Amino acid sequence: MKEFPVSDIVIAITAGSLLFFLLCAFIVAFTLVFIRKHQQHKFEKQQIKEQFSKNLLEAQLEIREQTLKHIGYELHDNLGQIASLIKINLSIIDLNAREKAEEKLDETKNLIRKLISDIKSLSVSLNSDHVVNTGLLEGLKDEIERIKRLGLHKVLFEGDAKNVRLDPNKTIILFRMSQEILNNTLKHSDATCISVGVALSGNFLKLTFKDDGVGFNIDKALKSGGSGLMNLKTRAKLIRADLQINSSVNTGTEIIINTPLANEADN
Repeated sequence: MKEFPVSDIVIAITAGSLLFFLLCAFIVAFTLVFIRKHQQHKFEKQQIKEQFSKNLLEAQLEIREQTLKHIGYELHDNLGQIASLIKINLSIIDLNAREKAEEKLDETKNLIRKLISDIKSLSVSLNSDHVVNTGLLEGLKDEIERIKRLGLHKVLFEGDAKNVRLDPNKTIILFRMSQEILNNTLKHSDATCISVGVALSGNFLKLTFKDDGVGFNIDKALKSGGSGLMNLKTRAKLIRADLQINSSVNTGTEIIINTPLANEADN
């Protein structure tokens, strides 16, 4: 049997020990890197959740603020006016002129019915969960009706997503984004016609907002720190939506929000 020199055995043992040590060091280093990456991923995921919760709260507060403004407008310019007409009609009824009195009473009854109907509609809007309960489509229809009542714009609506059900949080954020787009259109676009479209395409919901207004320079608006566009971009990112803004000076504006139906905010 061939014997190996002691020096060769020592070298082999040393090389084996060194290789084993390097392997152990690699495993430890790999494990530490994996743990750090995992912790970083958990931290980033937690940050995304916290940011989502923060933006959700902001959206809820903004919706309530818009609701209060709407209620103030309705009380002053609608319900108040109807109540005043009822009071005037009742005060000028001449009971001695029967036919005219009956006409005024019939008119007053119609005004009272209108007042009751508007109060019921207003009481529904006071419910902060109204948009979640009725759905995004009905919420958008209410906003469009509000714009129509102003009498300043032609408003077109096309929606074929009646049965779509979204996560409540996503519904709130999409509704607030829609409110912001429509309010900015009313304030800044100088448009005469506004169109809103809601469509389903596969597993995605597509919202489209168009106007024939003055348009704007998108890059310039972003560089100037326009909070409206930044809010839209931030909220679109939170719900994994694709946001497209197409506009230029004197060509109107088109904004498209394409979002997955499934809730991906927690992924």
